[in-house]
Amino acid sequence: MTPDPYIRTVSGRRWYLLDPDARDLVWWDVAEHLAKVNRFTGATPGCAYSVAQHSCLVADMLPPDLQPYGLLHDAHEFCLNDLSGPYKQAMDLLGAGAAIQDLEGRHDRVLHLAAGLDWPLPGHIAGPVKQADRIALATEARDLMSPAWNSKGLPDPLDRTVKPWPWPKAAEEFLDRLGRWCPATRRNHAA
Repeated sequence: MTPDPYIRTVSGRRWYLLDPDARDLVWWDVAEHLAKVNRFTGATPGCAYSVAQHSCLVADMLPPDLQPYGLLHDAHEFCLNDLSGPYKQAMDLLGAGAAIQDLEGRHDRVLHLAAGLDWPLPGHIAGPVKQADRIALATEARDLMSPAWNSKGLPDPLDRTVKPWPWPKAAEEFLDRLGRWCPATRRNHAA
């Protein structure tokens, strides 16, 4: 028998990791999971900083037509977790990097299409989203990371300071933006 691995979401649904299906999707699950997933493998001294808040930060930097893409750029992490850059480098060296990219792509495809967005991302969308992600990283490094963290090669951070939100606020902010920018998701916000 072939295994069909899945996780249970906060609403109790099965979310299949190898064959995700939009019919199993509840956006509140995505929002709450992302609000509880720590960025930087939790290496933010004295606080927890969520992928949901990071996603809102990235989205808010973009022009209106790109904001939904910024919001969902890490949405696959709701079920796959936030894998650090060094972890992904190690997996590349062990020959598993392509498998991680494939798995992330499967989830990105389902989530973007369920939100009414293009997938794969055209270059005119992917480039600005990546740049906003890097600016967010520079800002987060300055405001949330140990002074020993190296931010060489990153763009200038934002003028404003990032202060972590509690997870319920992060989930609500993520879901509010999603509903405003991707009306197709509104019917599927609650369990």
